[in-house]
Amino acid sequence: MKRIICAFCIALMLSGCIPRYATLRPHYEVDVRNAAGEPISTAMMWVSTGRSPPGYYPPPEAFRADRRGHIDVEKKAQWENMIFFLHGTNFYSWGWCIEAPGYVPQNGQGDEIESPVILKPTTQDLRCRQAQDVAEYLSPGHQ
Repeated sequence: MKRIICAFCIALMLSGCIPRYATLRPHYEVDVRNAAGEPISTAMMWVSTGRSPPGYYPPPEAFRADRRGHIDVEKKAQWENMIFFLHGTNFYSWGWCIEAPGYVPQNGQGDEIESPVILKPTTQDLRCRQAQDVAEYLSPGHQ
């Protein structure tokens, strides 16, 4: 039995790759509030995923808050090969931004957000960078 396990391990290492379960989008769960602690039901969260190499950046994804100001983003993951070769393994990074009309957007990076997110009021029309990036991906007829 030891020889079979040893032979399997050697064959796996010689193949140059092993399977791994990669997170493509982490799970986010956040409540969005104003300075008074009231929920902001008009809030929208933009999640962008970056993969390197080769530097693939799909369009950002938008998630709307419910009437209680709660945003729940489902985790997305898949099996992929981790290749032991130059530029063979994908590394993922995430950025997020939360916006609402009449409030200053708040953004961050990584796979965790401290809840609740408190948005500050403003008189300017401010949007998340990700919202502007989506316009580049869509044709004028789909905007």
